[in-house]
Amino acid sequence: MTRLPDTWIDVAIPLPLYQTFHYKLPPDLINHVTLGSRVLVPFKNRKLLGFVVGFPKEGFPKAKPILEACPESFFSKEKFDLLQWISNHYAAPIGEVIKATVPLLKSKNPKKPKPFLFPKLSSMNQLNYTAKKLSYTRPTALNEDQKKVLALLVQALNKKEFSPFLLHGVTGSGKTEIYLSIIEHAIQKQKTAIVLVPEISLTPQLLFRFQTVFPNQIAVLHSGLSQNQRHYEWTKIQAGKALIVLGARSAIFAPLQNLGVIVVDEEHDTSFKQEEKIRYHARNIALVRGQIDGALVILGSATPSLESMFNVTQKKLTYLSLPNRVQNRPLPKIELIPLNQNKTILEPPQIFSKPLLNALQETLHKKEQAILLLNRRGYAPVLLCQSCGYVPKCPHCNVGLTVYLKTNRLLCHYCNQSQSIPKTCKDCEHETLLTLGIGTERVEAELHTLFPDARIDRMDRSSTRKKNSLHRLLKDFSDQKTDILIGTQMLAKGHDFPNVTLVGVVLADTSLNFPDFRAPEQTFQLLTQVAGRSGRGQKPGRVIIQTFHPDHYCFKYAQNHDFLGFYKEELTYRQMANYPPYIKLFNFKIRHPNLLKAKTKIESLAKKIQKIRSQDPQIAVLEVLGPAPAPFSKLQGQYRFHLLVKSPSYALGQRLLKNLLQEEAFFTSSPKIHIDVDPLNLL
Repeated sequence: MTRLPDTWIDVAIPLPLYQTFHYKLPPDLINHVTLGSRVLVPFKNRKLLGFVVGFPKEGFPKAKPILEACPESFFSKEKFDLLQWISNHYAAPIGEVIKATVPLLKSKNPKKPKPFLFPKLSSMNQLNYTAKKLSYTRPTALNEDQKKVLALLVQALNKKEFSPFLLHGVTGSGKTEIYLSIIEHAIQKQKTAIVLVPEISLTPQLLFRFQTVFPNQIAVLHSGLSQNQRHYEWTKIQAGKALIVLGARSAIFAPLQNLGVIVVDEEHDTSFKQEEKIRYHARNIALVRGQIDGALVILGSATPSLESMFNVTQKKLTYLSLPNRVQNRPLPKIELIPLNQNKTILEPPQIFSKPLLNALQETLHKKEQAILLLNRRGYAPVLLCQSCGYVPKCPHCNVGLTVYLKTNRLLCHYCNQSQSIPKTCKDCEHETLLTLGIGTERVEAELHTLFPDARIDRMDRSSTRKKNSLHRLLKDFSDQKTDILIGTQMLAKGHDFPNVTLVGVVLADTSLNFPDFRAPEQTFQLLTQVAGRSGRGQKPGRVIIQTFHPDHYCFKYAQNHDFLGFYKEELTYRQMANYPPYIKLFNFKIRHPNLLKAKTKIESLAKKIQKIRSQDPQIAVLEVLGPAPAPFSKLQGQYRFHLLVKSPSYALGQRLLKNLLQEEAFFTSSPKIHIDVDPLNLL
C-alpha cells in the first residue's frame, strides 16, 4: 500500500510568544484537521494544546508530529482574519489572542444553568425583580428624527456591505428604539446582531427591553458568567439558537453567522478598552469585524469620543443625529455653582452649596427623586496628621489610603490592603489626625444629618460588593423606595428613572484634575451623561454642578448641552499638544517587584528604540517621551515605568514594533514589556 505524504501545519500555542510553530500532520489525520482545529503537540518537555492557523506549502522535515487532533473547527476563516488583525494591530501573540477570544468548550451537551441575565443571580424571582416596572412598552410610532435615522440605516442594511455610522443622540432621544428597530429589520432578512454595552450589570432597562421585543432570541455574554453559563451561551450561539448577542466587550467575538448589525452603545465609554493581556478596544474590533462580515455598524452615544467624531470628518464614519428628546421633552436646565476657594484645608470642606441644599429640599417636598454624583469612594481620600504632616500610605502601592468611617478602616483602592484607623500618628504619636476631602460615604453621612426623614442610599464599588446588592439598589430606586441616591460614575451609565428631577454633582473637579490629556473630555462626558438622568419622565429636570473652576470650558459647554462646541475647542488643544486623534500612541509598560530590574529594562528598551530611529529615517520622525516612572509609580507591590511613543500614523508605529519584536526574547523575558496600542489609561 502506498503511504500518503505528510502534511505540515502552523500551530499557535496559547503562550506569550510572537511566533507560530511547524508540526507534521500524519496521513491518517489529514482529513480530520482544518483551520481552527485544536491539536495536542509536543512543546519542549511538555504537551500543549494549540490551534491550527495555517498550512505551509513547503515542507519541514525536522518538524515533530502532532499527538492528537480535535476535528472541530473553533473559528472560521473570517474569524481568523479578525484574530490575525488583532494580533498585528495590538502587537499581541496570536496564540494568546485565540486563547482570550475563543473559549475551549469541554462538553457537547452542556447542562442548562440557572437564569443568569445579571451576574451571580440564582433565581428567577431575583432575575425578574419588579419585572412590571422594568418591562418595556414600545412607543406606537417613531418621531421624525428617529424615522430619518432609521430610514438611512435600513437603506445601508439592504446594501449588504460594511456601513459604519456614528449615532449622536442627546440623552433620552430614543437611541435604544433605533437599535431595536434596525435589528428587527436585520432578523427579517435572516441576519443576526451583536449589541455591546459598557457594563451589562448596570443596564437592566436595556436588557429587559431587548427581552420584551426579542423573547427567546437573545444570548448574553459578559465576565460575570460562570464557566458553565458562558459555555451554555456560546454553544447556543454556535447552534444558531440565538439571533442576538448582548454583552460587554468580549461579546464582539461571539460566533454568530450571517452577521448583519453590530451596535456599540455608549461607544465613548472607557470600559470597552481591555487593560490586561490583550489590550484591545471593542469599538475598533466592532468596526473591523463589520468590515470582514459586511455588516452595518452603529456607534451610539450622547457624548461621542473625539476619535469617533474625528473619523466622521475623515469620512470613515457617517454621522447621524438625534438632537431632541422623545416627545419633545426638554433637556434639563444646568446650573454651575462656584465653590468657595478661600477656605483653608484644615477647615471642614464645603460639601453642599445653598442652591443644592434648597433644590434637595424642594425635590423631597414634591415626592420626587434626586441623584448625587461624586466620583470618589470612601469617607475621605486622605488622613493627615496636623502636627507632622504624615499621611498613611499603602505598603504595596505608592498611594494614600482612603478613609472608611463606617468600618473604621483605611483601604487601598488598588490592592485592597486594609488596616484600622489609628488613634495616634504613626510618626509623631500625636492625636492630631484629620480627614481631608470628601467621598461618597461622607456625603451619605452628611445627608442623613441634614435630611433625617429622607430615604438615602449609596451606589459605588464599595457598597455593591455583596451579592445582589447592586440590583437591590436599582430595584429600590426604580420602585421609588429611595429618595436620594448617591454614587460614583456608575450612576451615569444608561439608567432611566422617570421620577428623577434633580441631579447634583457634588464636586465636578475630581476627574478634571487627573494628569491625563483626556481629563477634560472624560469630565465633559461624565457630566453630560449624569445630567441626562434628570427629567426623563413627564416632569422637567434640573442639574446643579458644584465646581472650583466654573470658567473651565468643559463646564461651560456641558451647561449649554453643547457637545459640538466642546468637540471643536478640545480638538484645537489636542492638535496644539500633538495628541490623539491627530497622532497615534504606543505605550510601553513595565512592572516588577524589583525597582532596579524594572528601571534597567525600560532604559534598555529606550536605547533599542533610539538605535532603530537612528537607522531608519522614516521611524526617526516618531516622538519618544520617557522612559519615566508611571504617575502611579508603585501598585500592588510592583514598580511601574512607561515609555510613550507618538506616531503620525499606525503604519509607522507598527513599523517600529516590527523592528522591536524581532528580539522576541527581550519582550517576553522578565521583566516583561507590555505593549499598549491606543492607550486610554496613562496612569
